[in-house]
Amino acid sequence: MLETHKDASIADRIIHCNGSSFENWCWSRPPTGRATNDLIELNNIISSITLSDRQDSWKCNLDPSGIFTTKSLALLINSLKLGGNALNLSFSRNKLLPQKVYIFIWRTIQKKIPVRFEIDKRGIDLDSTLCPLCELDIETTEHILISCPKTALTWKLVLDWWAQDVSLISNLNDAIIVNQPFATNIFGSSLWQATKWVACYIIWKHRNLNVFSKKTWSPGSILSEIQTQSYSWISKRTSKKKLIEWHQWLINPSFFVADSPQRVGIG
Repeated sequence: MLETHKDASIADRIIHCNGSSFENWCWSRPPTGRATNDLIELNNIISSITLSDRQDSWKCNLDPSGIFTTKSLALLINSLKLGGNALNLSFSRNKLLPQKVYIFIWRTIQKKIPVRFEIDKRGIDLDSTLCPLCELDIETTEHILISCPKTALTWKLVLDWWAQDVSLISNLNDAIIVNQPFATNIFGSSLWQATKWVACYIIWKHRNLNVFSKKTWSPGSILSEIQTQSYSWISKRTSKKKLIEWHQWLINPSFFVADSPQRVGIG
């Protein structure tokens, strides 16, 4: 703030000559108070640094490229804030789904959906931290969305619907990232990922209905809602000239993941 020439480089102010260095400050007024102590500390830090004759430049050490990006800063903040508690995922929005599903998946990645384990960890007393569906294990994000026996049965129905092996969804990463060994085009990959996200969203919805409204957990009914809701959201976001047909979606959605640009497309 006291520098009179705002574009001055460090080399303009710390000059090295014949093995010695001296400061060439250009203040609008002499530093006082805390600024004086800060200046002394700065001089101690840089006293052993020798600058080259090359032009000064900014370099961000958060990214290998040396270029600052908000993403690199966000990753650093998350790693410090969460202590490595977030899932290790490459995450971007799926354009086939509405914003509320994207937000839910983002909260899932950050482990911020209010499962009993996370609530208890924040110091809120609960009668039990066990899964409200099976009461066999602690309700963590991964347990309620993936590994709970009742949830796992729902995923089996989803995978049967897609004619895929149940091992394709073994953890939360599998349910969120684009792991599509059977898809041969970008649309097919997005379609499969969108289905998985909707499944997570609907499973969480029915978990809450079971907890707060005492609604019976029915994997068959949940599958029907996943099929209907995913079709509704996806079909509204595909090209009007290349709509996904409902009967084909209901019988065999994997039909759309193979290369066939005449059948489907993203609007």
